[in-house]
Amino acid sequence: MNQIRRSVVISSLCALALIASVGEITFGQSVLGRFISELSFNNVPPYFLNAEFRILSRISVAEAAFATDTKFDISLLRWQKFIASVGINPLSARNRLTFINGFTFHRNELVAALSFGGVSLGVELILENQSPSLEVGLVVEAAAKTTWFTIASYTGFGVIRVVEDLDLDQLPIVNEPFGFEPRIAKLDTFSEREPDRAVTAPFVFTEEIVAVEFYAFDIASFSVMTLFTPGGLKKLIPALAVKVNVPAADLRLRFTVSSTFEFVPPNVFLTFLPIELYLRWSFFQWRSLTLLADPAPPGPINGAFSFRKQAFQSLFELAFFRAFTEICFGPDCPGGSGLEWRFGVELRFLFGGP
Repeated sequence: MNQIRRSVVISSLCALALIASVGEITFGQSVLGRFISELSFNNVPPYFLNAEFRILSRISVAEAAFATDTKFDISLLRWQKFIASVGINPLSARNRLTFINGFTFHRNELVAALSFGGVSLGVELILENQSPSLEVGLVVEAAAKTTWFTIASYTGFGVIRVVEDLDLDQLPIVNEPFGFEPRIAKLDTFSEREPDRAVTAPFVFTEEIVAVEFYAFDIASFSVMTLFTPGGLKKLIPALAVKVNVPAADLRLRFTVSSTFEFVPPNVFLTFLPIELYLRWSFFQWRSLTLLADPAPPGPINGAFSFRKQAFQSLFELAFFRAFTEICFGPDCPGGSGLEWRFGVELRFLFGGP
């Protein structure tokens, strides 16, 4: 098993190097860099000893990019990720290799995608260390986008929680705030957001998500996601977004309400109710997300929603500098401590040229 894991790690590193080198060879252009530093802590004393630090860096040359993502606390390396991506129209690829708890191999995700004329096809192969075994998962995506609607399908084999990657009740990672449309999402070729999907044995069909979103100019949109499992229809997730744009003042507002209906035959339960308010004005952005929930069986059914999470994000951007904060309170906040606060800065730089 150790030989298998070593082989997986070596193969993954080779894939990372190959993707990065292809991009560098193909594109001899200017270099764009990003450096992000982030601090987060929760309300479990002693506060400083529970603080977590995260450092992300990314270098891109035209459509090729290489990134590292390091998270650690005062005593341990929580994770180390290496990410490489390259795009040669209409093809793109990404590989993300993750180590956790010191430097133990945890997961490798390899994505290949093809996009043309508003249609995209993608596959994601996931290898996950579930000691003492190494499990395999696969997600297949097909999507088509027009001026008035988008339709997408996500099929998981040996993978669960795919719908959580797409749903509104999941906050985007703080270093990529507000680049998040809380309805249709695709298997992007480069993402720094921590995925929710998980690998499960055996390698058989596990989930099918079909999502449709309709647009009414730039005023409103309506979407519906359905989750099917081998047992049939499991979830129905409608969402409505209303937008207000004032170009003269460089102002954008968006109000979104989503809901999750879970099917536990012969009953249907309304289990999640996320509410989002987003504002963008010139160089400042702000976002609020409120999550109410009433879990379906076997969870407790109270017949009424209870408060689960409130998160506020703010972002200040000026030229090549960004500063952002996020505060989350409620039992569903990361870490389960009831309160988490994050602060970070991002620097961008550009050098070289053809």
